[in-house]
Amino acid sequence: MPQKGVSKKKDRTCLICFGQTRVAFLGIDLCRACSVFFRRNEQRNEFTCRAGTKNCAVGPDLNCKRCRFDHIERLLNVSGSSDQPASSSSNQNSSEASDSPMVDIRSPSTSSNPSSRAETPILGRLKIYYRSMCWMRLNSELQCLPNPPHPSEISLESGPFSPASFASMTTSNRILLTALLDFGCSVFPEYAQLERKEKWDIVVNNFYRFRLFEGIYRASQVYPDDMDVTFAGYSNWASVKCLDEFCSDAPTGDREGLKEYFDRNNGRMQELPATRALIQRVNPCHEEFLVLIAIMFWSFGEKSFRDDITQVGHQYHDALLKELHTFYREEKRLDDYAARLGEVMMLLPVFDRSHDMKEHFEMLRLLELLPEDNFTYQLQKAD
Repeated sequence: MPQKGVSKKKDRTCLICFGQTRVAFLGIDLCRACSVFFRRNEQRNEFTCRAGTKNCAVGPDLNCKRCRFDHIERLLNVSGSSDQPASSSSNQNSSEASDSPMVDIRSPSTSSNPSSRAETPILGRLKIYYRSMCWMRLNSELQCLPNPPHPSEISLESGPFSPASFASMTTSNRILLTALLDFGCSVFPEYAQLERKEKWDIVVNNFYRFRLFEGIYRASQVYPDDMDVTFAGYSNWASVKCLDEFCSDAPTGDREGLKEYFDRNNGRMQELPATRALIQRVNPCHEEFLVLIAIMFWSFGEKSFRDDITQVGHQYHDALLKELHTFYREEKRLDDYAARLGEVMMLLPVFDRSHDMKEHFEMLRLLELLPEDNFTYQLQKAD
């Protein structure tokens, strides 16, 4: 029997400010302060992002009202906990889907037999083709080495992995983009029907987010104790501590200037350990990771695409969330997973930082460490 006067409620961590609370407000893991802030400003939100990015990170240092409000609103929309009526736009999109030239995203089994056990066809394709893509990338990168390892020594889990360099980064980026094109065609039938330029534009738009998210996610699994490490390709990793090795095969340039640049931006460089810590705290399972990279694939941000392509993106977003609901219920056996779903979805805006990566590449070019005809540099210039 619990002692008299001792609360049986478990401590919860607020998904916005990471503060401790014993009550979940608005139906999700929010502290009272964050829930009161949202309710007070729900009808008159006119805040401006302090950083100008609309992408300030959650946590105890979040002091941007604009992003605080947006993060809470996103959580409520994802979890379905908001008491506001749903928008009619989603119903309109559903009714218009039959007029779209795109392929129906439902599998024959789920659409023809509604009484059968709920299935996850997209997640199933993601598992198969992501693993295939990883094998292709790993083997391709390793075969580019002067002395590639014996085939029996190659493993998705253990590599071998080695420090990244300028040359290996460019090679890895080329291989990744090629793999993403094939991955998109294999997993998403609608993507395979698009024109060549449209396929390329979607992949390039997704490239930086995917590269950053996957690199940090894999590093948290392979090197859980080294918070400064991220994967720059599938077989090579990078760290601020290894700048000399990274520049070892770069064209002659201002390497001291590069070190000064990293020193001046030390605060921003600390974003990597902080993001690593966030990933390890949320600890997404493989299925959650796959759903996130698929949603990223169809998230276009400010990039403009045809209306029917955008509509397919919305359909996949909804379908992926439904499959994640099914996964939580039938695989994880969770009855109340709203907080978990919100926590996982909060990772998406954290990796929408392609502007920062492009700035780093531009600085490398100015320091004459990255030639203007370099593939990666040309990629970010064209995007």
